[in-house]
Amino acid sequence: MGLILLGQLGCVQGMLGYLPLYLRDIGWTPASADGSVAAFNGISALAVFPVILLSYRWGSKKKVLFAATLITAIGVGWLAVVTGPSVYAAVLLAGIVRDGFMAVYMTTIVESEEIGPAYAGTAIGLAMTIGRMGVLISPPVGNSLAVIGANLPFVFWAGMAALSLFWFLFLK
Repeated sequence: MGLILLGQLGCVQGMLGYLPLYLRDIGWTPASADGSVAAFNGISALAVFPVILLSYRWGSKKKVLFAATLITAIGVGWLAVVTGPSVYAAVLLAGIVRDGFMAVYMTTIVESEEIGPAYAGTAIGLAMTIGRMGVLISPPVGNSLAVIGANLPFVFWAGMAALSLFWFLFLK
């Protein structure tokens, strides 16, 4: 679970820090560039309850987490190739599952048979610590790729989320 979070958090944190700078560099106004991050967070907040309800409707939190990770990877990867208003579409796609992912993720840990209520806090703390390693590593590595190509960081961060999909193979 921690490795899934490492890729997911690393992807989102790197992208959110770089996106406004990238958009300003390609000619966006500061308000529009910064507004992209606001759009990401706004759609995420609006969609949190539908994502949670979807996990109960599907009867599988794992499926929702997998789908959310895939959607994040696609949205962030799409940022590497789009320009103009399509950037907002990519940002909204990546953001629509963000907070819902976290809510379902935390619930998944707590409800795991192996964890139970006695170890839930420890399990969440360990998973979050591993996830935060992605937040620590992702921005500087991704940003360093901008020297080669301004859109390459998005490819790297989408790859981090896509790598998280591999770790689902080990999730019961």
